[in-house]
Amino acid sequence: MPSGGRRAGAGRPKKAVTQKILEGNPGKRPIEVVTFNQDGMELPSEPPAYLSAEAKKIYKTVYQWLVSVGCTKGILPYNLEEYAFCKARWLECEDMNTKHGLLVKDQNGKPMPSPFVAMAQQYMRQTNEVWAKIYFVVRETKLSKWDENTPNDDVMEKLLGGNK
Repeated sequence: MPSGGRRAGAGRPKKAVTQKILEGNPGKRPIEVVTFNQDGMELPSEPPAYLSAEAKKIYKTVYQWLVSVGCTKGILPYNLEEYAFCKARWLECEDMNTKHGLLVKDQNGKPMPSPFVAMAQQYMRQTNEVWAKIYFVVRETKLSKWDENTPNDDVMEKLLGGNK
């Protein structure tokens, strides 16, 4: 005996994506277009004072790379600061892993994984997430359309266009 709840196939059928696109704006709500000023804020060339010496070095290295790529606008300063901070912490954890090894002894003398291993993994994950944010801006800024024609394009055009 079935109880309440959703049943497969019950209710109004969903519209196809193509039908939704053809209908456009069914609610007739005004569409807001967000435009950003092209003169975005320039990244500061000097790292903030609160970063460690290693993090400042990383900040300057990444900043120089961004200058060489020509993409110092559009990247939020705190993303670069966070990247430098996390990368420096990751390097510090890896240094401790190199000095003390991946295993340590607990108070009973039994081997256990070093806490620096887990910390290094977390800082590496954070570093990669922040780098993805920075690189996304670089990629979107420097993305250009590929205009080269391949031989397959002409074949597909003929097939789809019906021209022989």
